Amino acid sequence: MSKELSRRDFLKASALAGVSLVIPHKESEPFVPPLDILPEESVEYSSLPFGRELEKIIGDGVYPPLGYRHLQQTVNVDNTPDGGHHIGVDFNWGDFDEDMGTPLKLAFNGVCVYTGNGEWRNLGKVAIFCHRLPDGSLIYSRYGHLDSWFVEPGKNYQAGDFIGKMGKSGWKYGFSHLHLDIANRDCFEKHYLDDPWWYPHKAPIREIERYFLDPVELLGQFPREEIRRWRLWE
Repeated sequence: MSKELSRRDFLKASALAGVSLVIPHKESEPFVPPLDILPEESVEYSSLPFGRELEKIIGDGVYPPLGYRHLQQTVNVDNTPDGGHHIGVDFNWGDFDEDMGTPLKLAFNGVCVYTGNGEWRNLGKVAIFCHRLPDGSLIYSRYGHLDSWFVEPGKNYQAGDFIGKMGKSGWKYGFSHLHLDIANRDCFEKHYLDDPWWYPHKAPIREIERYFLDPVELLGQFPREEIRRWRLWE
């Protein structure tokens, strides 16, 4: 009779079998399950991904208070479009490729759990980080369309650290911008472990509410990292 594997054992067996997981595994290195890679400290401060004024880098000016460009539709309960919102926030200064190569900063302190190049996928080059909120819950921020990344899975980083450069990978016929979405632990376990590029196209609003948080709203809940660093010099 076959023994039922725990999720931890399943992750380890999958890695040893060569199945793609969040953390690459080499035979000479000890295996660390992605679920065990947790941040050393809780989130206390936030940092804008670039620039100094949030309102100037959100969206395209059509619906700036909502923080969305209209890349993917979400749908209402009756399956009708809700106006074209999508699960993340797109940050940029201008249209087309003016922002190409802009250095990007980590929004909240945390640990990197994944970097990968999916040029054939909508989000292109992505970096995913795990953050621990003050209430102990875990959230995962995903930076998409990167031109390059400067981070390494398994290492902890502080809010405001440079993590990569803005690009348009995975969105060749669009414009250069940063796609940032933030998911909860449930989403990470059920979707990101198997597919770091998982993205619910035309998802019901209840799906969004179940798995995702609003990055702009979350940024507003914590004091800015720039203020903390300035105070350290006082």
